[in-house]
Amino acid sequence: MTWIAPLFALLGVLLGVGASAMNDQRRWQREERARTREQRVALYTEYLSALENTGQALLTVLRTTSAHERPAAAQTAFTAHGLGAVRHRIHVLAPAPVSDAADAVFRALRDSRRYVETADSRDEPALGSLKAEIGELRDRLKAVMRHDIATTR
Repeated sequence: MTWIAPLFALLGVLLGVGASAMNDQRRWQREERARTREQRVALYTEYLSALENTGQALLTVLRTTSAHERPAAAQTAFTAHGLGAVRHRIHVLAPAPVSDAADAVFRALRDSRRYVETADSRDEPALGSLKAEIGELRDRLKAVMRHDIATTR
C-alpha cells in the first residue's frame, strides 16, 4: 500500500508535464500562424502598392512622354517600383493560388508596358480595355489574398 501514493504522485507529474508540453506546442503554433499572417499581410500590401505605383507610372509615361522616348521611359517606369522583386518573395512565401494570381497581374502589366512603348496616347478604347483587364486580374488577386489571410489565423 505504500507504493500507491508515490505512483499517483508520479502519474500526476507525468500528466502535468504532458499537459504543459501540449499547451506550449499549441501556443507556439498559434504564434507561428500569427507571424505568418503578419508577414503575408505586409508582403501583399507591398505588392499591391508596387502594382498601383507601376501602373500609374506607365500611364504617366503614355500621357506625357514623346513617342521616341517612350520605350526607355516605359522600361524605367516598369522597373522603378521593385514589382519584380516583391513578386519573387510572393513565390517563396505565398501559397500557389496567390502566386499564380500575382503572376497573372504581373504579366498583364508587363504587356501594358509594351503597349505604352508603341501606342497612340489618344487611343482611349484600347487603353480602357487594357485597364479593365488589369483591374479584373488585380481584383482576383485581392480576393485570393484575402482568402489566404483569413485562413492563416
